Amino acid sequence: MNEVDHRIEAQSHDVEVPGEEGNTSTETITETVLVIELTHRSPEEMRDEYDFNARQNEYLSLLLAENTAPLWGKLLGGFSTGGGEVMTPGSDASLADGRLQWPLPVPGTITSPQGYRTDPITGEVSYHSGTDIAVPEGTPILAAANGTVTIANGLDSWGGSYGYHVKLDHGGGLTTLYAHCSSICVTVDQQVKAGQVIAYVGHTGRTMGPHLHFEVHG
Repeated sequence: MNEVDHRIEAQSHDVEVPGEEGNTSTETITETVLVIELTHRSPEEMRDEYDFNARQNEYLSLLLAENTAPLWGKLLGGFSTGGGEVMTPGSDASLADGRLQWPLPVPGTITSPQGYRTDPITGEVSYHSGTDIAVPEGTPILAAANGTVTIANGLDSWGGSYGYHVKLDHGGGLTTLYAHCSSICVTVDQQVKAGQVIAYVGHTGRTMGPHLHFEVHG
């Protein structure tokens, strides 16, 4: 979990100013600077902050187990990792070799990652089973990998709180789910390719605005 804070402060420094006859002089200038601070909370700090119950602590222990690391590496293909160090623009990045691609044709904004959060509707801390990516309504949703459609709900606008949604089976126990669609364009048992349009972003089901709710299970 990361917390972002910011402040605005004035910073002064000297600059060399060229004169008309080739001479230079020193002047002090003051600039208004936006300082952004990013604080990372460890899983243990999150547990203490949110006062996890016994079941939540059990899930946390499972997620932190050493044998889960290869799974995260496989699922997070394409995400950069900096080894805990600050990465400067243009520097080398290590990339995981995962099976999944980004499920949208645009970057989007992650408004709620998977994990425990304060529910925006109830105000209570609860487990969020997917990642919410905010993009304009009608944005195409892309299959994250080759697979078979196992759920194609384009009729029930509540859909068990998912609204219109699609679920894909990618084999080997790996599945993905795409929820809150405005409409879908696949059918059950249909074979799809990675990057194929399977639905369009909407806000059906339990949601406060248009976004893609994206789940990965494996």
